Amino acid sequence: MKKYICLLLGFIAAGVQAGNGTEVANINCNGTWIRSGTDKLELISACGKPEYEEVVSGDNFNKLEGVLYNLKGKKYVVYLKTGRVVKIEWLR
Repeated sequence: MKKYICLLLGFIAAGVQAGNGTEVANINCNGTWIRSGTDKLELISACGKPEYEEVVSGDNFNKLEGVLYNLKGKKYVVYLKTGRVVKIEWLR
């Protein structure tokens, strides 16, 4: 389990720094479109609790978070800055 968490953390950190995933404009969670600007409460309400979440950088006032979702067999990392979606990547 610990190895799995370290691997996910690596994916998230690498994605922020290098953009290793394929950026997508939006994702659909149960009929709700999640896109840049969507707030974290709406994201969690539509998509449920993420498989994994990590504060990538910053502090409580200006933090960048990465949250991992597995939707229909595809993994997505949704990046949030101060509680709003700023980027969505599909991990291949």
